[in-house]
Amino acid sequence: MSKPTLHGPTYSTFARTIRMALLEKGVDYDLVHVDMMAGVHLQRDWLERHPFGKVPALEHNGFAIYESNAIAHYIDDAFPGRRLAHPNVHRRTRDQQIVDVINGYAYKRIIVDIVLRYYFADKEKGPDMAAIAEATPAAEHALAAIQDLMLGSDPYLVGRDVSFSDLFLAPIIGYFVQFPEGTRAMAKLPKLSHWWLAMQQRPSLAATAPQM
Repeated sequence: MSKPTLHGPTYSTFARTIRMALLEKGVDYDLVHVDMMAGVHLQRDWLERHPFGKVPALEHNGFAIYESNAIAHYIDDAFPGRRLAHPNVHRRTRDQQIVDVINGYAYKRIIVDIVLRYYFADKEKGPDMAAIAEATPAAEHALAAIQDLMLGSDPYLVGRDVSFSDLFLAPIIGYFVQFPEGTRAMAKLPKLSHWWLAMQQRPSLAATAPQM
């Protein structure tokens, strides 16, 4: 079986999710950088791979996939190793519910509305702190909703080992806690804070640190 090829920049949270999934499954892969800063994701060649101009995309044995949750499930199904999908139907469903909350609400509220305002702030004026302050309650609300969906006292979001939702949330939190809004938000969420401590022990998180 040939190695899969992942296309995407290391600084993308979604590409990092897939890289973590591959490492959690013990899958060797090739990584092809997509220079979004230079607009490669808007060029015709990339749009043929991903018609919405997003990242990442995966190729494996002639099979091409885009959309991160579909890619993550393919990796879980196509390769041997510990299953990322929880065997219990309720926990498996909760896992996907949290993924939907992350992708539908938390990503924009945290990454787009806060993190990117720091990273792409005007060099002279600095980040728009008023806009960041306005966005922070919505980000905290999304994280509180995720904490409310956690099951029991397990270290990870839906069980005693990582599942899909852990891999989607960890790269986002990795960025968010670099800033005061993130550290303050996590301090209000004890279960999610314990989860983040557990996630920081995963080799897959350490091995996929973003390269800006």
